[in-house]
Amino acid sequence: MATIEVATATADVPPAESIALTLTLRILGSKEGSTDLQAPANCKGSELKKLLQDVVALEAEAMCLFFQNGSRNSAKLVLDDAKTLEEQGVEDEAMITVRAAEQYAASPESSFLRQSIAKNGTSSYYYAHANEKALPAEHRYVYGGEPAKLESSEAAVEAERPAIAIKTYSWSDEGDFVCIYISAEGEPKALEAARDGKNDEVSVTFETKSLQLLIEDASSSSSLRFALNLRSLENEILPEESKYRVSSGKRITLKLKKRRPVTWSRLVKP
Repeated sequence: MATIEVATATADVPPAESIALTLTLRILGSKEGSTDLQAPANCKGSELKKLLQDVVALEAEAMCLFFQNGSRNSAKLVLDDAKTLEEQGVEDEAMITVRAAEQYAASPESSFLRQSIAKNGTSSYYYAHANEKALPAEHRYVYGGEPAKLESSEAAVEAERPAIAIKTYSWSDEGDFVCIYISAEGEPKALEAARDGKNDEVSVTFETKSLQLLIEDASSSSSLRFALNLRSLENEILPEESKYRVSSGKRITLKLKKRRPVTWSRLVKP
């Protein structure tokens, strides 16, 4: 990739003493595919075209220029001949795309995509492009440091594993507690996996208005998982005073401590 430096003190470009900033521009559509060009920030679009005559196989009058600040996914805007690069918001390392003017007589705002957005609004198929913005400079590049390792812990993989829903259970209001029973008759495979619960086969998470029971027999070759998730309990419970008991091969009992001494007419809200 070639790099071309253009002197700023020419008849076509403002004198060097008036130049506040020099921009490095990536030119797309040059004879060599892509080329870096240095130009003053107070250079007008028409003046930039003249500088590009030696870079692309087009006369200045035959060019249509577009600029993008950031990646190729950022908004592509027409470069105005009468305004300076600085006035149009062209930033250092912006990409300048050169095309034959006859192919781009209409501006991007009159393209099919923009016409569709203007006509159909939020129902337009292309509405996602309606408010395209250039990617902020601080988000375009990351320098230095070791590559960040993506999350690949066993816990993340574990969370993705599906569980068989426990659908058969009973419950009763027993004064200070609401009890839920999962029996071997109703859920034989879940109770088999639970064993006696002494080796972390069973875990229960109590929340104020919900609970989750998870059963897994890690020693089994099939490593089946079973789960009971109850959301929107009828009333609030005290998680720290709620508990569970595993009766090997017979039953799992969940004891939910009521926050208030009220009778529950149902276990969960519809």
